[in-house]
Amino acid sequence: METARIKGFRPRASQLEVLNHPARFKILDCGRRWGKTITATNWLDEGAINEGGENWWIAPIFAQSKAVFRKKIAAAKKGGAAIAFKDVSQSELRIEYRNGGVQFFKSADNPDNMRGEGLKRVVMDEAARQKREVFEEVIRPAVSDTQGKVLFASTPKGKNWFYKMYTRGQDETQSVYKSWDFPTSDNPKVPAEDIEQARQSLPVDVFNQEYLAAFLDNSAGVFRNIDACTTSSLAAPISGKSYYGGLDLARLTDFTVLTILDAQGRQVFIDRYNLLDWAVQKQRIIHDVKRYNAALLLDSTGIGDPIYDDLRRAGLNVDGYKFTAQSKGPLIEFLMMAFDQKRISILNEQVQINELDIYEYIIGRSGHVSYNAPDGYHDDCVIALALAWWKMGHNTEPMVWRT
Repeated sequence: METARIKGFRPRASQLEVLNHPARFKILDCGRRWGKTITATNWLDEGAINEGGENWWIAPIFAQSKAVFRKKIAAAKKGGAAIAFKDVSQSELRIEYRNGGVQFFKSADNPDNMRGEGLKRVVMDEAARQKREVFEEVIRPAVSDTQGKVLFASTPKGKNWFYKMYTRGQDETQSVYKSWDFPTSDNPKVPAEDIEQARQSLPVDVFNQEYLAAFLDNSAGVFRNIDACTTSSLAAPISGKSYYGGLDLARLTDFTVLTILDAQGRQVFIDRYNLLDWAVQKQRIIHDVKRYNAALLLDSTGIGDPIYDDLRRAGLNVDGYKFTAQSKGPLIEFLMMAFDQKRISILNEQVQINELDIYEYIIGRSGHVSYNAPDGYHDDCVIALALAWWKMGHNTEPMVWRT
């Protein structure tokens, strides 16, 4: 039977059930703040201390693994558990134990750099946000000769490969797999009023996925019904018809994107480019906006300020939208509602569709929701579309999500 070994950690019944179960592959589907990190860290430590060998912690990106590593070291020093350490490498994110066991903290963003063999235990943290290939092509072969164990710990993200692993763990005929699902409310340290506040303030799907650990047919990503709303066609301007534009300006390696909608919410024009001189970009923007006689809303944050002034001097009907931690949420949520209700129609532009599809949210410790493209990806098309939709409905108060 596996036993908890982190000094000072007193697992509650649900955590102890996960820790002590003999299954080789454990799938833990849980709401945020349930306690999956300390549970998984304890499980990994138990293996390194009792069984030795090489053990890995894998997070979706390097920053997440590094954060877990640093918190673990700090907690071990504070609680006295660091006495079990023989050596700690900050540069390699490695902990060597006195019995010869080793832990490495790695990231899944570059699977080709994750080759290993003879692994004893592996934690795939936020597994639903990692690629299936990381397990199938890297981890699964690396635990074959040792009969190593894997713990998949995550909040869900739609019915992707993590969901398939979860269902396998519910099949009593597959004894090497075992899965559990626990909502946030299983953690008595999370106040019930905090969960209720989240329920009232978050989109329904977001709350169900993040706090109830529900597997949704459509991942509680940001935008749904994208395919159903991809029904628009490029259209030349019609005299007397109203048009609304959204402009996201390039920053460093980003793209400038201009989107134009008609009064029915149909996207009739999109232009995307980068690495052009500002003077060339401005002339291109002015030409297209004047052609549709569109009312334009642009991101006037930072470098947008002088461009905003130039466009006004050129005679465009333009307003600026300042992006802050408070203002971006209503802008994106207004566009979310448009897709949810299928009130918007977009062009079949693959770059735009990809950006919408992978756009994601992050819920901070305070419960604040922030929206962004995943690390390394662009969101210029999303922002331009959101600005155009906001401009079209600028007399409408921002929609607030309620159940």
